[in-house]
Amino acid sequence: MNKSFIATADAPAAIGTYSQAVKVGQTTYLSGQIPLVPGSMALVEGDIEAEIRQAFSNLKHLEKPLK
Repeated sequence: MNKSFIATADAPAAIGTYSQAVKVGQTTYLSGQIPLVPGSMALVEGDIEAEIRQAFSNLKHLEKPLK
């Protein structure tokens, strides 16, 4: 089965021994996403809606595996 590690500077870096995501076959395994702003690694400012939008924005950038 094909395994690809997914990493991008457009999403927050994985902290510790985690990968941002790993794709095995047709399944993608994601580490937990919290509303960190890529680059600064600071929590997004605002209400719960801003936090949700940031977390989903981070996930959007993990769609394509590295070759």
